[in-house]
Amino acid sequence: MSVRVTIDTTSKDHAALIAADLPGQPQAGSWRGYGVIRLQLRREREVKELLPLVGACVERHGIGWARVRIGDDQHVVRPRATGAS
Repeated sequence: MSVRVTIDTTSKDHAALIAADLPGQPQAGSWRGYGVIRLQLRREREVKELLPLVGACVERHGIGWARVRIGDDQHVVRPRATGAS
């Protein structure tokens, strides 16, 4: 099973931060001002591990959002809201 994955985010710099943490170190590009990472995943395990990896990158680097398109499915990953005390 081979699945196409596209990860979009607010800028090429943010896409580069995410790409650096992904297996195989895919290239980050840009399209219409957004950062884009394109992947081809071959294993079911890689697909299942991708969303938590992207979520951790978004959280760690303070990225506003990342949209992950896996085949026909789409997921938006945002950092967790921190409540003010």
